[in-house]
Amino acid sequence: MLASGVPERTCYIQHVRAFFDERREWLEQCDCVVILGCGGAVQTVRQATEEYGMAKPVVSALNSVGHMDTVVPDALWVERCSECGDCMLNETGGICPITLCAKGLINGPCGGSRDGKCETDPERDCAWVLIYHRLKALGQLDKMRRVREPRDYSKANRPRKITYTPSAT
Repeated sequence: MLASGVPERTCYIQHVRAFFDERREWLEQCDCVVILGCGGAVQTVRQATEEYGMAKPVVSALNSVGHMDTVVPDALWVERCSECGDCMLNETGGICPITLCAKGLINGPCGGSRDGKCETDPERDCAWVLIYHRLKALGQLDKMRRVREPRDYSKANRPRKITYTPSAT
């Protein structure tokens, strides 16, 4: 089935949920969801499909470079995508290890995680445990066996800063 649509803001989980609530039937019939947005949008849509109990591949059709953010309820801003220009979301089940792994590891976990939590912060989920479970749900565990080449850090836009300019009223 081919369907298309655009939520009000793909990086806001509440807008994606509302969008899918109205289109659940065709979402269930789709083989995958293709996102023309940053990695944060890909991961927000992946989260929404998981909340619906659907193991749908969420495919990134862009390789974003720059600075974007993802807004979630009860949080001001959560970085889910570094927009590094070296996107691997299509290989990792729509979960970014570069951003979500405290060490930015691209070939699997460090070995220091315990009970699915990161060794640097026991409250933080290990990105690679999340990736494993997502790929398993998608029937794509073979992607865990791939050894990835070193990243091209020349594409990254670092250091980043946020500038706030109050509006004149």
